[in-house]
Amino acid sequence: MTILIAGGGMTGATLAMAISHLTQGTLPVTLIESSEPGSRAHPGFDGRAIALSAGTCQQLADINLWQHIARCATPITDIHVSDRGHAGFVSLAASDYAIPALGQVVELFDVGQRLFAELKKAPGVTLRCPARVIQANRHEQQVEVTLDSGEQLSGKLLVAADGTRSALAASCGIQWQRDDYEQLAVIANVSTALPPSGPGI
Repeated sequence: MTILIAGGGMTGATLAMAISHLTQGTLPVTLIESSEPGSRAHPGFDGRAIALSAGTCQQLADINLWQHIARCATPITDIHVSDRGHAGFVSLAASDYAIPALGQVVELFDVGQRLFAELKKAPGVTLRCPARVIQANRHEQQVEVTLDSGEQLSGKLLVAADGTRSALAASCGIQWQRDDYEQLAVIANVSTALPPSGPGI
């Protein structure tokens, strides 16, 4: 049985690592990604920073990934949540739960560098990068995909991890629904004179 994963962003790449680790390489995985690993042009591993919960960090540790990502992570030891114009607020501290951190902040580019370095060594994982799935044909016993190079691959399972508006999922007739919560978020990278001291606000 071979698993094909279309999309090597955070979801697809982590899934490939998890399968490799949990099956000790006995279940072949082919990861197909349109961007060159390590490229700053990779849309999934750019300069954005994300927060990972303590539970997520533990799951990454369970598949031997966190030890590599931890080198570029900043711990969140305290969280303060408030809403301007309202009286209520919430404060959380890692010390209240006897854990070292409530979560960690990582830059996606750094994570991508470490993730693909491990994928290149992962048993049972084959990388097809850069390559893109242009056609998928599903059959009763297997699925066949055609890459933009003309190469054809087959497997028992195809995972569409090619983004929120997955072209592959759409081509397979999988529908999605968008709900507008009428909320906006501003995302920015900020440089500080001093190292972060742990609070998340």
